[in-house]
Amino acid sequence: MNKTQKAKRDFRSSKIWKLFRKTKMNEQGSIDPITKHKLCKGWNLHHRHVTADIDEYQDISNPEHYVCLNKETHKMLHWLYRYWKKDPTILERINAELQSWY
Repeated sequence: MNKTQKAKRDFRSSKIWKLFRKTKMNEQGSIDPITKHKLCKGWNLHHRHVTADIDEYQDISNPEHYVCLNKETHKMLHWLYRYWKKDPTILERINAELQSWY
């Protein structure tokens, strides 16, 4: 585990993080905004700035930088982001493919 990972782990175990996490969950009504399903056990509080350094990560002054997501939604978005950042038209191709399903 590197220095940044340790700092994130320590921050996530702090009282301020736990309170922020609970507050954010309540603001979202315990709903995953992508799937519109209730947050399940093991949900993630995702930082929307995926390349945030530890100082940005720990700056919870702007709750809009965070979103509560179910575990699978979180994994899917991280997977998709790797392709989207190089080629945003991937979303159009995914949409076209899904529309062809029956």
